[in-house]
Amino acid sequence: MQWYVDLTTIAATAALGLFGYELLGRPIRAFFALRRKILTQMLVFKNIPLPKPRETAVSSWEIREYNQAVRNVREAQRIFRNLGFRLLAFSENEPATRNALGLLGFSLVAAGSGLIKLSEAYPRPDTDRAGLRNQIEKALRVTDAAPAASSQRPRRDNLIEYQTKFIYLRDISLST
Repeated sequence: MQWYVDLTTIAATAALGLFGYELLGRPIRAFFALRRKILTQMLVFKNIPLPKPRETAVSSWEIREYNQAVRNVREAQRIFRNLGFRLLAFSENEPATRNALGLLGFSLVAAGSGLIKLSEAYPRPDTDRAGLRNQIEKALRVTDAAPAASSQRPRRDNLIEYQTKFIYLRDISLST
């Protein structure tokens, strides 16, 4: 009689595991693929130059250079706008995944809105594109590898820090 209970428990556990994988596993993998694509495109279009004023181009080489710069900026705008809309659509269509990723510190709506703002601000020279990139990277929880590598070696002057002020319980006040 006990083996029926064991068999039912195993079958229910397997069904719940499969349901959990279908509910959260595949969308999370899709999010990380989209995140990887966003970060790749941000790296590709990080340092493209803005087009110089058209009036300053006098030779055919300068005109071709201007046209290429305009095409690059328009392509960056299109790509960032598309990725922003895809990220916002993903967060709307997958609320359980959005909430689960939100618990892990990812902000899909902020990253999608930041990508759209970046696409709108791309051709304007007076906007802070680096600040928008930092907001997007913060929303997608991107860690910089260079500071992490340099922080692994401790500095000699900061190895030991002593607390020189004594703490007394009478000095601690409760705020109510």
